[in-house]
Amino acid sequence: MKIDNILIYTSSSAVLFPLIICILRKKYLTKDLKILFLYVIASISCEVLGTFCGRVLHYPNHFILNTFALSEGLLISFIFREAFIDRKLKTFVLVLMSIYTIVGIYLFMMPDGFFKFNSTVNTISCLLIITWVLIYFYQLLQTLQLIKLYTLPLFWISVGCLLYFSGTLFIFLYSDTILFQKEPVLYFQLWSIYYILLFVFRVLLAVGLWFSKTAFQLSKSFSN
Repeated sequence: MKIDNILIYTSSSAVLFPLIICILRKKYLTKDLKILFLYVIASISCEVLGTFCGRVLHYPNHFILNTFALSEGLLISFIFREAFIDRKLKTFVLVLMSIYTIVGIYLFMMPDGFFKFNSTVNTISCLLIITWVLIYFYQLLQTLQLIKLYTLPLFWISVGCLLYFSGTLFIFLYSDTILFQKEPVLYFQLWSIYYILLFVFRVLLAVGLWFSKTAFQLSKSFSN
């Protein structure tokens, strides 16, 4: 089996990690983690439909990937909105999400904007999520009490988001240019990095979900 196929199958299968942990920790999932559960389901749906469309029907699956990219930005934005304390910030998240949705739909309506890989939508999605992660980390610094960071599910999720979306931002920005310049080796290397980042991201999502029980028990003890 070729190394690229190994990376693809490994990173794709890794989505089962957070799914299994979601099921095991179902009763400890807070609202933000329930949204994450929806995101995991959406990821699995994208993997299954994309594989079936591309490898079974031999039909371009970019419209599935583009739809998921738009949904991904919205779902993860909702997750962080739940974590933000400031009401004005919550409203700001909704405003940006609305603008992002309108821009995404507009880009999809452009010629070949929906049925070819839309790096612009993916880039905007990455920038949006990175913004929420940085704001969340700032909020942690401002409100951090005597709580160990590793017990916070969203801390692990944020670390995963920062690694994955920062890395893929670079890939989405330059993949079209590299493909246009006909650099297949560099193009392969970039997408190999993407699949490694995707694997790490999904593992960190699973780690964060695993700590949902600890976070739930700590919140109960503080409330008592």
